[in-house]
Amino acid sequence: MKTSNTPLSGKPVQAVVLALIAIGLLLVPKLSVGSGIEFTADILIYAIMAIGLYVQLALLGLVNFGFSAFFGLGGYLGAIFLMRVSPDLLTSFVLTAGCSALVAALFGLVALKTKATAFTMITLTFSQLLYVLAVADDRWTGGVNGLTGVPRPRLPVWLSESFGLSLESDAGFYYLSVAVFAATVWLVWVLKRSRLGSVFAGIRENEERMVVLGYPVQAYKLAGFVISGVIGGYAGYMNAMLFGYVGPGALFWTMSGEALLMVIVGGTASLAGPIVGAAVFIGISHYAVSVTDHWRLYVGLAFIAIVLFAPQGLVKILRDRLRLPQRKGGTAQALTPVTVKREID
Repeated sequence: MKTSNTPLSGKPVQAVVLALIAIGLLLVPKLSVGSGIEFTADILIYAIMAIGLYVQLALLGLVNFGFSAFFGLGGYLGAIFLMRVSPDLLTSFVLTAGCSALVAALFGLVALKTKATAFTMITLTFSQLLYVLAVADDRWTGGVNGLTGVPRPRLPVWLSESFGLSLESDAGFYYLSVAVFAATVWLVWVLKRSRLGSVFAGIRENEERMVVLGYPVQAYKLAGFVISGVIGGYAGYMNAMLFGYVGPGALFWTMSGEALLMVIVGGTASLAGPIVGAAVFIGISHYAVSVTDHWRLYVGLAFIAIVLFAPQGLVKILRDRLRLPQRKGGTAQALTPVTVKREID
């Protein structure tokens, strides 16, 4: 009897997997025991942060070692807005995202003038500068102790009264995390398949050629940098709400290293990469902490093994195991002089 070597059809398998994941996420509050809801929400929030870095690393080819700046900044801004401005969800969320976009734009104007190692170092310097400022200030950031007692925001009245929802409960906040995570995945998925995503791919593959073709490369890179910064900012905002605390550690360079590791472990070939990477990272870290005081050593060894045996990421191994077809030509359509001419005209 002959066995078929034909790969599984990609779309049906992906649809089934996505449906199972969606059902599983929605059932977590019903099935979880103990701190399971908080643990799953933590994974979703870190996945959002990893997706934000994925926009820079995978779509634009920018190695940002200071991404913790946006994550920590979003946490501090969200905490300050909730504690001193307004406890309303939409108000605090919009203000945090808007300020994150402004800071990312200002920083990007400087950082994107450099390339390669210089870009990596200037992003690292920026995050460390914010870290020092957060530690030195006691009035707004709480200094080395950070800000404690960060309240969870209030939902709009029509939502809370009509559906009886509240973010004070773990289940209510968890479903907010699921909604923000799903919206982030959808937005980046659309971005990858849009014309802007095609330009990002062109810049990543050959920036000089894109300049010759007439594209304002710096403007496009700045747009991607700002989009990434906003995602990182509201991931930090969600993290501060989850634990009711934000401290200088959220700005430290090690947080950037963790975000990079999540993307690398999962793989940059698809949007599933940072999500899987975040789940594996948080899962291994959570388990190691409960087993030993030297958990960082074991986590480091585990990820060294993953990188050695899965250099293209865990998602690539899973795809090969299921024999799912890989789209040819990457995630974005090819750019031609004809399309460039049409855009210029």
